[in-house]
Amino acid sequence: MAEALVGLAARAVGRCLVLHAPTPVRVFLPTLLVVVATVWLAWWLFATRGTLEGYPGDSGLCPPSNVPPQWPGWIPA
Repeated sequence: MAEALVGLAARAVGRCLVLHAPTPVRVFLPTLLVVVATVWLAWWLFATRGTLEGYPGDSGLCPPSNVPPQWPGWIPA
């Protein structure tokens, strides 16, 4: 549901930003906005929530902070 709303919002914003732009820009900009919004949302969720406790993919090898030791420092945790 949230992705559909982001898609609709991105499409509306994209149309407002490219009223007289060439057709390739008009086609590409809404797609770019959806991708950026989805990546930003996923990044924020993993940075604030991490892997949820009890998730089947949770190996239990992470320390109590739920951040694996090999986690890159440039990714917020």
